Amino acid sequence: MIDKTMPHADIIRYVQERTPDGHILLSFSGGKDAWAAWLGIREHFDPAKITPFYYYLVPDLEFVEDYLTYAEGILGTRITRLPNPRFYEMLNDCVYQPPDRWPTILNLNLPRFTWDDVHRACEASRELPEKCWCAVGLRSADSVQRRTALRTHGVVNDKRRVFYPVWDWKIDRVYEELEHNRIKLPVDYNLFGRTFDGIYLLYLYNIKKHYPRDYERILEWFPLADLEIWRYERYGLCS
Repeated sequence: MIDKTMPHADIIRYVQERTPDGHILLSFSGGKDAWAAWLGIREHFDPAKITPFYYYLVPDLEFVEDYLTYAEGILGTRITRLPNPRFYEMLNDCVYQPPDRWPTILNLNLPRFTWDDVHRACEASRELPEKCWCAVGLRSADSVQRRTALRTHGVVNDKRRVFYPVWDWKIDRVYEELEHNRIKLPVDYNLFGRTFDGIYLLYLYNIKKHYPRDYERILEWFPLADLEIWRYERYGLCS
């Protein structure tokens, strides 16, 4: 029986024993915990067989692409770009879409897919073996919800073939490792305090202010998102 909170060395050994070809995926947001996951596995797997991928919420944003290019230099490999399931969900649900777009969007019958579907898409796009294990930078100390989820479902998920190699790292260790390896975090942390992860005011306001071309790109996909800015500026809730 699997120890749901097994230590790092046991997690690595467990996945290695079930990965005879050595190929694994790395869910890479560019955030501190994604980097921690890479740092936690890079000495235990062939670097040439670690495949990082990024879920984009809106395709081709410049500030995102600039950082992914930087990260590729550190990782020493290409980062596969794939759609975030929420991107299609928002389109299917006509989020921030004017009424004249609804018939077109609904007639497209866009698929709804899961995070695991994206893992399989990454394998197909990079011609990897099917059902590779995927490393995810989820830490127990990050929040009560994450701690509960990890203790309930375990730090190794055989069914999904997902593992959390740095689940027990504290934030001090994460930053120590980043500093030791001279890894710079994305501009997202200065703008939002975290990586870009939604189409709402927390993100939109500073993107419009500092990256106007990216803001216009967001509006190409979600035109009525501009109302988020208008509403708060109109009622004096933004400086």
